[in-house]
Amino acid sequence: MELDKYDFVEIGEWKLKKGLKSGITFKLNKFEDERVIYAFVVDDKVKYIGVCENSTTTIKDRISRYKSLQGAGTNERIAGKIKDCLKDGRTVRIFALKPKSTLLYKDLKIDLIKGLENPLIKKLNPEWNIQK
Repeated sequence: MELDKYDFVEIGEWKLKKGLKSGITFKLNKFEDERVIYAFVVDDKVKYIGVCENSTTTIKDRISRYKSLQGAGTNERIAGKIKDCLKDGRTVRIFALKPKSTLLYKDLKIDLIKGLENPLIKKLNPEWNIQK
């Protein structure tokens, strides 16, 4: 899978869950409390790439927003796509990339999490990401 080339690792998956407004829940087995770039993968195809926006957002915090349908319309839209795949009997796996290095420009620390999001979306062209 193309994510391997960029050092993504599988960290969990989505499941159907009755009684929740979104109808979905997740299980993470790695990086729960880390800030990462994440990808949702169905049938070995990258469907969505996102990031933990700010320095205090963990992957558990971020994907909990899909589960609870919290925030902007994107969370609801992606949760619906995840649920549809799961209802069709397909597995939706969660992958993550935690960059190991840091970059500096003069005395400025570069945020690799945010800086890698758009190039990865452009390169991998996941169908659930809306590109402008």
